[in-house]
Amino acid sequence: MPYNPNQPRDSQGRWIKTGGVLTAAALATVVAAASGGGTVTSVGAGLDAATTKSVSETNTANSKKAAQKGDRAEAWRRLALKEVRNEIKKDLRCAVQSFGQVQQYFLRHPCQKLDQLLFVVQDSDGNRIAGSVTWVKMPSADSAAQLRRLEDTYGSGDVTPFGTEILEAGGFRFTGKHYRSRQDGKLVVIAEIDPIKGSPSDSFLKQVADVADVLPPP
Repeated sequence: MPYNPNQPRDSQGRWIKTGGVLTAAALATVVAAASGGGTVTSVGAGLDAATTKSVSETNTANSKKAAQKGDRAEAWRRLALKEVRNEIKKDLRCAVQSFGQVQQYFLRHPCQKLDQLLFVVQDSDGNRIAGSVTWVKMPSADSAAQLRRLEDTYGSGDVTPFGTEILEAGGFRFTGKHYRSRQDGKLVVIAEIDPIKGSPSDSFLKQVADVADVLPPP
C-alpha cells in the first residue's frame, strides 16, 4: 500500500492498517463539541453525527450478498448509493501496473491475470465516492498469500489504478485509508475507497470498501 505518514504503529513499530486516522485536531474538535453542552457518546459517534451516517448492518450484509453475485446496482442500492460512472479493464500487466516492493514481487513472481474496476457512486445528498477494485490471479495460493501480505503492508507499494481521469475528479488520488483485501485461493482482491465530494463518514467508507471487496472478477 502507499505510504501514509499518519498511519499509526503498534508497540513494535509496525504499521497498523485501519480504515481511517483520527488526527489530534479532529479529536480536539469532538471533545470541544462534547464540552460545549452537547452530548457525544464516543469519538466515532461525534464524527458520524457531522457527516454521512452509516447504514444498518442488515443492509450492509444484504449489499454484500448482492455484490457476491456481481449485482453492483443492487449492492449500491442497499447502501443508498447509485453508480454514476465506471470502467473495467482486463488483462493488465502486473509489473507495469504497480510500484515499489509490490512491483518487485511481480517481477520475480509474474501474475497470471490482472483485472481492475474503477467506479463512482453517489448518494441522494450529492456525496460522491470513488472506488477501485483489483483482481490479481497468481500462479499458486502460496504466491497469492505472499502478495496479499505485501499489499497489506504500508510503504510497500501498490497495484495502481489504470487511470483515475475516468472518474472526472481532477487531481484525485486514492489514499489507502479505506482499504480492504481478501484472498480466495490463487486470487487476491484489493478494494480502495475515497471520497471525491462531500463528507461521508469513515465508518460508511469502510462499509463501501467491505462491499466492493467481495465483488467477483469481471
